[in-house]
Amino acid sequence: MNDTSKAPSRNSKNNSNQGTNRNRRPNNRRPNGNNKNRRPKSLTPARLLQKYDNLLEQYLLARKKFFETRGRIKNKQLGKVEKNYQLCLKNLRTFEANLKDWQKETLAGKINAYPDDRQYTKEHDIEPIGDEVSFVGEFEDPHLLTTQKAEDWSQDTEESSGTIDDYNAYKGISA
Repeated sequence: MNDTSKAPSRNSKNNSNQGTNRNRRPNNRRPNGNNKNRRPKSLTPARLLQKYDNLLEQYLLARKKFFETRGRIKNKQLGKVEKNYQLCLKNLRTFEANLKDWQKETLAGKINAYPDDRQYTKEHDIEPIGDEVSFVGEFEDPHLLTTQKAEDWSQDTEESSGTIDDYNAYKGISA
């Protein structure tokens, strides 16, 4: 039962169209600029807030991932996570810096939407502004008790003796 006739193959239809270009895509189908979806959209207040929320969420996730993995891994993966964290922070700051005045006002309205919580200061008649703190000059140690401040510790030899130079020599530290 040797049949010499060929059964039609699945590709027989393709073989009949080999000489024509009917199935090929023409080369003249190029984008012509009429696609309105590709144009940059104007930054309306709603889009502005949506974009800020998106950038802020990316930053918060990158920061969370960076600080979660920071103490556990010390290889290329940590470098990638840190690079992503820095990039997200840079993108957020760049976005905030490049806003126009009306956009900054719109964004400030969202960020500062809730008033400050001043219930305690209102009930106790306290000025809501804190004490002015100077960051220049000599400061007393806030951890010492008043009895410790009054004491003269220069004559104390109970637990320590010698100078800092003696200590450095003992530890092998060159000062």
